[in-house]
Amino acid sequence: MSRFFYGKLAFGNLKKNFGIYLPYMIAAIGVTAMYYIMAAICRDPGLDKIPHPEEMRMILGLGSWVIAIFSVIFLFYTNSFLMKRRKKEFGLFNILGMGKRHIGKMMFWETAMVAAASILGGLAAGIALNKLVILVLLRVTDLEVSFGFTVSLPAVGSVLALFLCIFGATLAYNLLQVWKSKPIELLQSTSRGEAEPKTRWLMALLGLVALSIGYGIAIWVERPLEALLMFFLAVILVIIGTYCLFTAGSIALLKLLRKNKGYYYKTSHFISVSGMVYRMKQNAVGLANICILSTMVLVMVSGTLSLYAGLEDMLETRSPKDILVKGNDMPKEARDIAVQFLEQAAGEAGLSVEAMTEYSSLGCAAWKKGGRFDFLSVSDDAFEGDNGELCMVEVMDLVDYERITGDRQELKEDEVLVFTEKGDRETEGLQFQDMRFQVKSYLEELNMEGLGTEIVYDVYVVVVKNSSILQQVYEMQKASFGENASSIGHYIYADVSGTLEQSRECADRVIQLREGYNASHGGQGGISFSVDSKEEMREGFLIFCGGFLFLGIFLGVVFLIATVMIIYYKQISEGYEDKGRFEIMQKVGLSRREVKASIRSQILKVFFLPLVTACLHLAVAFPMLNRLIFLFGMDNMPLFAICTAATVGVFAVIYGIVYGITAKAYYKIVE
Repeated sequence: MSRFFYGKLAFGNLKKNFGIYLPYMIAAIGVTAMYYIMAAICRDPGLDKIPHPEEMRMILGLGSWVIAIFSVIFLFYTNSFLMKRRKKEFGLFNILGMGKRHIGKMMFWETAMVAAASILGGLAAGIALNKLVILVLLRVTDLEVSFGFTVSLPAVGSVLALFLCIFGATLAYNLLQVWKSKPIELLQSTSRGEAEPKTRWLMALLGLVALSIGYGIAIWVERPLEALLMFFLAVILVIIGTYCLFTAGSIALLKLLRKNKGYYYKTSHFISVSGMVYRMKQNAVGLANICILSTMVLVMVSGTLSLYAGLEDMLETRSPKDILVKGNDMPKEARDIAVQFLEQAAGEAGLSVEAMTEYSSLGCAAWKKGGRFDFLSVSDDAFEGDNGELCMVEVMDLVDYERITGDRQELKEDEVLVFTEKGDRETEGLQFQDMRFQVKSYLEELNMEGLGTEIVYDVYVVVVKNSSILQQVYEMQKASFGENASSIGHYIYADVSGTLEQSRECADRVIQLREGYNASHGGQGGISFSVDSKEEMREGFLIFCGGFLFLGIFLGVVFLIATVMIIYYKQISEGYEDKGRFEIMQKVGLSRREVKASIRSQILKVFFLPLVTACLHLAVAFPMLNRLIFLFGMDNMPLFAICTAATVGVFAVIYGIVYGITAKAYYKIVE
């Protein structure tokens, strides 16, 4: 026997089954290329030239891991469709005298050829598209760094290691399937019918309960931090509920439809419902996978798109003015010098300082129970027992309050003014540890720069009569928190005339003046403060939000490819299974028109059920997702709703196109 016999036989088998292997290889090439691109960009030395490279590497590294894990699951899953079509062929080889050892050699060559074509094709596509993808990344992050065209050998090695292991594992699994099956079982694998599944009410009830709890968490959890902590629990519950309801709930629904004589005893409904009842156990897993993948695409793309679109809103919340000068425990002399440096830097650039806001405040965490605020350190079991509600307290004196608001107020030593947007406004008294105050009034609004930066907890701004009371509160929280205590911060927000780039240069000049001042004083009498510009912060936001948008679209494309492949193989598999059934129906008198009508009825039910369910998942999860993106500083629900609706619309169009292609392939097989 020629030593190339098994290779030639394997090549002939692949050529004969080209129609079912081609989509698999295209999908494998796609995920291989995307993994290479993500791994190559993550390792590109050009990343070191951009601001905040560690954040971009973190985002891209996360994407690499997601694609790697997904590739394992996806290629194993689609491999099962191929094996289902090939088992009869392997059984025939076995009956004609080819031993399982020889079949194993043939399968080895088939897998080797598919793996070689997929990995080499994926590397070629990844290397060719790498530069284009980098340009897209630079475009969405508004960077001008020039990355050279290179082939990342570490990324190539990572691709080879990952996908050789995946194809090796699928080969081992396929060999095990053939080895433990008898020839007659292999021959009958595609024609063996399934007994009518029982209506598993317990599983259906479990799915309903899991889905209800997951939905309840998404709807009723209001605080952003709680939403972050509960998000993954809600996701797991929804996934469990989806699988259980598709598996058990769908069978129960179909049996109820079968009992409805007015609906069931129509030609198209009779064929589609009865056929789906017998195959729903197998179909349910595929439908649930399509639903979950569709939901993931919609959530990732809509969330990252809304973050990118709402970048200016987030920037305005975090940096309402062009320049921020911030220092801790700054004496009045140091504050005056900081203002002097700001005005000097603007004057040197031919600019003027406009709309300056200056104040001092103490911001710290506290446990609120009724009207009492306690400063509890970790050593005091702050996270155990019923300590109340964790919140943020911002304390300032009346002089600074009047300076930034222009609102003249009279306060006694034991009186305070309180502002909060979402916190409790009912208590008439307020207490810091043992210090008691009477709430003179709750402020309806407080236009204070920097107030919107705390987005996780409820914020209480407390205005006390003078700086000595503020100092007492500071000493109190310092005694509790020790080295982790907050300092009294001094903030100078200012707009300068000119462009944002000029304001950034002005901020850099303030830093130079500070360094020069400290150098001239030789470590004695130096001052310490930080200077941030709105333009610099915008650059950081663009990298962060643009990186997440890039990752969301990139992973969305990966999951979309998987969704299309699962739909395609599912339709093809059902087409081959239904071909014999519809031939029998036509022989007993079913017209061609009735056959097509029944096919259309079945495909519509099966095809669009995952999309409808995915949209339902997204609609219910919308409040929780809105709270999650609020953690990033994006507080614009209408914009998020528009981005979500646009994502659903585009995805539905793509889904409809896939429907047209797969339905045509299904009709061709059945007819």
